[in-house]
Amino acid sequence: MIYIVGVGPGSKDYLTLKAIEIVKNSDLVVGSKRALALFDIDEGKKVILSKNLIEELKEIINREDLKDKKIAILSTGDPCFSGLLKTLLKLGVDKKEIEVISGISSIQIASSKLKISWEDYNIITLHGKEDNKYKLLEAFNNQEKVIFLPNNLNEDARFLIENGINPNTKIWVLENLTYENERIRAMSLKEISLSKFSYLTVCIYPV
Repeated sequence: MIYIVGVGPGSKDYLTLKAIEIVKNSDLVVGSKRALALFDIDEGKKVILSKNLIEELKEIINREDLKDKKIAILSTGDPCFSGLLKTLLKLGVDKKEIEVISGISSIQIASSKLKISWEDYNIITLHGKEDNKYKLLEAFNNQEKVIFLPNNLNEDARFLIENGINPNTKIWVLENLTYENERIRAMSLKEISLSKFSYLTVCIYPV
């Protein structure tokens, strides 16, 4: 059985009891160094994923010696949004062989920090989805409420400016949510285009 375990936005405080239980009882735990560090796991049970994530996951799910083992694959936030569920399904894993353990997403944390109801917002991810920039542009053009996960925020801001959005337009930039270096700022697109940001960022429009 393969468990895709949502590990929340980053802090141990946001792990679910179910996630802790599944990881504890798994034969193998697979994830990024950052995700693995959230749990107390024997070194022999860990597999650290690198930038070759897809190839590494493919190798693991096809290993004969793991066919009857419990494998926990750690997914940042919630596996069902910009997480690893879609990746595993694309690799051909049968849904019957997967159990998804929901996690708390950075979108939920961002909404709680700003005290907004995220049901009123369009949700867009740019992670690996270049074409979604145009959906984001349309939302800005129509002045629609939007929460988005940027791919490269300063480049995404330049794209919006170059396509007619006022450089003085302000959005919320929420970085490293639940970590000690968490930072929440209202910034103009012009300011954003000239700055650098963590990959762990959520943006919300309008301010």
